[in-house]
Amino acid sequence: MNRHSAPSAEAAPARHQRIEHLSSSPEAGFPGDWYDLNSADHFWFQWRMAAALRQWRACGVPLDRPLRVLDVGGGRGVVRDQVEAATAWTVDLVELNHAALEAAAAGRGRHLYYDVRHEAPELVGRYDAAILFDVIEHLEDPGSLLAAVGRHLRPDGHLLLNVPALQVLFSAFDVASGHYRRYSRASLLAELSRSGWQAIDHRFWGLGLLPLLALRKVMLRSPTAETTETIQRGFGPPNRFAHASLRALMRVETAVLARPPVGTSILAVARRGSGG
Repeated sequence: MNRHSAPSAEAAPARHQRIEHLSSSPEAGFPGDWYDLNSADHFWFQWRMAAALRQWRACGVPLDRPLRVLDVGGGRGVVRDQVEAATAWTVDLVELNHAALEAAAAGRGRHLYYDVRHEAPELVGRYDAAILFDVIEHLEDPGSLLAAVGRHLRPDGHLLLNVPALQVLFSAFDVASGHYRRYSRASLLAELSRSGWQAIDHRFWGLGLLPLLALRKVMLRSPTAETTETIQRGFGPPNRFAHASLRALMRVETAVLARPPVGTSILAVARRGSGG
């Protein structure tokens, strides 16, 4: 569900941060194999962030102001690190997978083992924005999470969201990753509206990845014995040449298309609706 100021090769080993336990929730059921593939060097994470930053600038989300931001379901902190490297924001990393939190390097914000639905009083109404990148598709009914996230924001706060797109692309990879669904623009807007959000911008990204996801669906049609193998085959580039080619495709698409007509994911920026 998951979001890094990546340290340079010359940097000292990453410091780790004390985890603050604000919830006693059981460990999240998110597949640990996914976290093993999370890296700010992976083309997909770079592509998502490039598209997100372009959208946020277009929507007037202030990247140069010291906003306080909540990254919900942030895993090992890939998005948190990317965001803190590109903005002046301080991002609090929220995760219910303890091993992922332990693996996250220190950032400007806090590391919180915290179910936002418990709504710790000291955090309610304190944030300027919340990031939910590839989280809500893992929940059978994400309404309570979306509503709780909203209560953590100031009245003019932004929700910054990413979800996988196009149910026709749903495959064994989605099943192994714990996805309940992939979204259309209409279904995402309806999900947000039901939870008291009003989208101010929504756009596809990953147009160039559509053939690859269609191929992935065919390749993974026969279920593999191991979830780990399915996730690795479905997400990891097969070699360096493929990875470099996909990065080049990313650079072309993000430079030329601010709003692809369709894509493999949807980014949205939302604010609380008048009744929220």
